[in-house]
Amino acid sequence: METRNQRLIRELLDEREEPSDTSLRAQSLRRAQADEPPRTMTPFEWEQWYAEHGVPASHRQKAAAPRRKPWWRRLLGR
Repeated sequence: METRNQRLIRELLDEREEPSDTSLRAQSLRRAQADEPPRTMTPFEWEQWYAEHGVPASHRQKAAAPRRKPWWRRLLGR
């Protein structure tokens, strides 16, 4: 929604902008057409999605770094 001042400025500058579609329908269509994994689904839906598309790298767990000994064990040499 455009305010009165914004409309006056746009008219003075003779700017022509096409209104962007910010409806939920348009957003869901953009997400569906993008090559990105969805954001929220049920566990069952995630299983289906992974079976169809594979598990993206961003959803895989990284290997855990080796744990260091506590400082006091390193100090005492145990």
